[in-house]
Amino acid sequence: MSISLSLAGRRALVTGAATAGIGRAVALLLAQAGARVAVHHRDEAAAAAALAAETGGPALQADLSDEEAAARLPHRAAEALGGLDILVGNAGILLRKPLADTSAAEFARVHQVNLVANFVLAREAAALMQRGGRIVLTSSVNQWMPNPGLVAYGSAKAGIGGLTRQLALELATRGITVNAVAPGTIETEFNRAARESDPDWRARKLALIPAGRTGTPQDVAGAILFLCSDLAGYVTGTTLAVDGGLSLMGGAP
Repeated sequence: MSISLSLAGRRALVTGAATAGIGRAVALLLAQAGARVAVHHRDEAAAAAALAAETGGPALQADLSDEEAAARLPHRAAEALGGLDILVGNAGILLRKPLADTSAAEFARVHQVNLVANFVLAREAAALMQRGGRIVLTSSVNQWMPNPGLVAYGSAKAGIGGLTRQLALELATRGITVNAVAPGTIETEFNRAARESDPDWRARKLALIPAGRTGTPQDVAGAILFLCSDLAGYVTGTTLAVDGGLSLMGGAP
């Protein structure tokens, strides 16, 4: 069997792809590797359409807080692409609030989008996949490293780690691998507000990262491409940290 990073002939769905962050970088890199990529967005229609023109697949709108919309999304992608081989569950929302100020409704919404939606997407995508299918979910180093103010987000990402292992176990006999990536400090729109409001943000982050730099969306995209490729055919149920060594340090990222 030929083993390479080529994804020629593969059909992929990447959620949360329309913003200038990890999802967009992943969609572009998978397309460069030969896949046709459906790009999901919540309400960025123009950006998603422009990206889809580069990835060879459709732009698909869905609010992933709606369980039915999440369940339909892989089927819509498969219908447009003629099948589905890869799911990258990347969409997520961030809530920064102290425990005492976090309502049960806010906690539930973060878990709905970041954890429950990925369960639903993976369940439906797996039903469409043949042997060799790939599911990759985006977690975070907060899966292992608690951070004040991230009780909802961090616990949802910890759930992604457990979900990945459970899915991998159930789907291994069908030849479908399931893995996660755990980005560290990646400079994206996701954390732009924190960067702009805190002049010491970068210096504090760099003091915690052994590699001496913050990450880029392309750093994460490269790891996801590997996990989607034939080179990772014997890798399943793992969470790959893409963090420049941040998670080696302990403490809050």
